[in-house]
Amino acid sequence: MDLVSIIAIGACVLLAINVGGNNSAAEMGPAFGSGIRSKMEAVILIAIFSMLGAIFKGDKVVHTIASGLIGEAPLKSDFRNVILVLLAATSIIAFANWFKLPVATAHAMVGAVIGLGIFHASVQWHKVSGIVVWWLLTPVASLVISYALGHLVYPALNRKLGPVSHKGGPAHMFYRAFVTLSGCYMAFSAGSNSLAKAVGPIVGAGILTVNHAAILGGLCMALGAFLVGHRLLNTVGKELTPLDPLKATMVELVCGSILLVASSFGVPVSLAETVTCSVIGFGMAHIGIREMSRNKHLRRIYALWPVCPVYTAIVSYSGAWLLSKFSF
Repeated sequence: MDLVSIIAIGACVLLAINVGGNNSAAEMGPAFGSGIRSKMEAVILIAIFSMLGAIFKGDKVVHTIASGLIGEAPLKSDFRNVILVLLAATSIIAFANWFKLPVATAHAMVGAVIGLGIFHASVQWHKVSGIVVWWLLTPVASLVISYALGHLVYPALNRKLGPVSHKGGPAHMFYRAFVTLSGCYMAFSAGSNSLAKAVGPIVGAGILTVNHAAILGGLCMALGAFLVGHRLLNTVGKELTPLDPLKATMVELVCGSILLVASSFGVPVSLAETVTCSVIGFGMAHIGIREMSRNKHLRRIYALWPVCPVYTAIVSYSGAWLLSKFSF
């Protein structure tokens, strides 16, 4: 293995750590925000189940990023392009992690791959357009389903189950079990979709096989959950809208199911958008649309999402142009 390949794997590790850290807010933020799980407990569960999802259900999305968008030629012809794509995506995700904002990591990686593909005139635009349709539909579906559940299902279930009693009581133990299970389901679903954002380029270049890349990416995403994840748990778990255990469970079941469906079709979608829109949907159902629109954290999150693919595409395209002009 030559030096460029080793550097590419290092860039993959760096991206996987940042993706794992950013996704932690969406994966277990509701469980933390509802008071059912501590930060440490949430991060440990994220690490375990996101890795399992990445290893056992992430292969289809890996192939989409590896070769479905721009073909294999740009990545296999020059491994420096792999490094370029990985670093372009890492830069904005790391920026979001620093400011404790859940960001659309799928948009960041797909934008970087497309920027490279535009330079090499190899973008499969029909596949890109299909992914964009999923990007538009998944957050809307998450919001609408959650809003409907918040209006129609949550009140009846809440009356039937009753509020959480003191710690150690039957109701508390019931909610603790259900929120934990739904959070693990969510982390597994997220791992199945998020893995491709980190390892797709090195698989497309032929540096690592899908299975080896899945293990590496899964472990690094788990490490990111430990190192970075705790920084973002507050944003999704507590700063958008109050979440009780029942709402947390419903958020995670809705979003986990949407992500698994997307993964089964090999489509990389935004975990952050899906979860945040679900939380917003429940918030709209209980405190109103106008009140949710005033949330400063919500405005900051939405301001960053559309920037991701544009920024990474520009960085990737510019870097590819520089590589073609100069020999490094």
